[in-house]
Amino acid sequence: MFARLILISWRNVMRNKRRTMITGVAIGVGLAAMMFSDALFAGMSTLMVETTTDTWMGDAQIHREGFQETANITFTIQHPQRIDSMLQADTLAVASTGRLISPASLQSAMEMKPVTLMGVDHLTEGQVSMLEAATDTGNYFSGDSMEMIIGYKLAADMDLALGDIAVITTAMAESGFASRMFRVSGICKFGSDQYDRYTAFVNIESAGSLLDLTGELHEIAIRFSDPMVAMDPDLPFWTVFSADSNKAEGWPVLAPQITSMIRMANVSLGIQAAILFGLVLFGIVNSLFMSVYERMYEFGVMKAVGTSKRAIILMVLLEAFWLGLAGSIIGTLLGFGVIQYFASVGISFGEVDFSGVMFDRPIHTLVDWSRLWIYPAATLLFTTLAGIYPGIHAGNLNPSEAMRKSL
Repeated sequence: MFARLILISWRNVMRNKRRTMITGVAIGVGLAAMMFSDALFAGMSTLMVETTTDTWMGDAQIHREGFQETANITFTIQHPQRIDSMLQADTLAVASTGRLISPASLQSAMEMKPVTLMGVDHLTEGQVSMLEAATDTGNYFSGDSMEMIIGYKLAADMDLALGDIAVITTAMAESGFASRMFRVSGICKFGSDQYDRYTAFVNIESAGSLLDLTGELHEIAIRFSDPMVAMDPDLPFWTVFSADSNKAEGWPVLAPQITSMIRMANVSLGIQAAILFGLVLFGIVNSLFMSVYERMYEFGVMKAVGTSKRAIILMVLLEAFWLGLAGSIIGTLLGFGVIQYFASVGISFGEVDFSGVMFDRPIHTLVDWSRLWIYPAATLLFTTLAGIYPGIHAGNLNPSEAMRKSL
């Protein structure tokens, strides 16, 4: 009986090929739009995380408790050498670099400006941040104690060029102030005012000598094998390295605005999915009701010869299933085609400065197999369920009245 209903429902769907094709294409376009939106949001989220972590932050950082809140330069990391050895042995961390950070003033022959003094390890910094890649004029650090890299906006504001001398003045850890001359060896371009206009980079040994913090660290930036593991708040890494008054945190904590943007994008995607599935549902119900009213006489005859209400409902559900299957196949093929195209060419939205990070790369769609399969499956499920109401209506028809009605 069931096999016969499958065959009959398929024949019913193919009676009006034009309507079936239009309905299938409508379902497919909605499904393809949903798949593309998911892939676009996945690509956008990945780009936001990669840009945020690659620019300067890294995937995680270790600080002394209270340093980020107070910027007190005496709050240095406890046992930095031991932490470095632990990071070398940790399978999750693929690279790390130490930094010294302090408020300072930079003085040229023409101007004086407040800046953030950033002491970096020139041997390891390039493995975590884009400082080396961003230094597009002059040279990256070679280890010379007088070398200094500044952003192109800071260089323009202070009328500094390669080879010029500038003086950095900062407070020392214990007491008093210290000044030292540095030579502009490189000019960088991060695309963010925070680093292009308000930061001066020097070798960490020079910064340690200037601050009277030789061998100490304010920050250790860490690169993970997969940035997304930092989203796990229960990761053992946080407990292991949050000891002796130190605190280890991942990018979701260090950049909560990025986490909020990703959550907001997921909520927007859910709302969009609900709207599209709602439209598909109403479209299927409308198409099935049209089919039911066209076959009122047939349903009347079926009821008159003893066909059960259950069989009629099941037949209409199978018709909805065939429409959903056709739409799912069309939508899946169309969706993957569009996703693969934009995965290669990308979508450019220009340059956007968000929370000190410049997003200037095109967004490439990204297939997330863990959830992308849900959309075709949900489409097939919802289109099949959409046949329940028309099926019940057809099953409740009075045979004598149905046989007298015609369009």
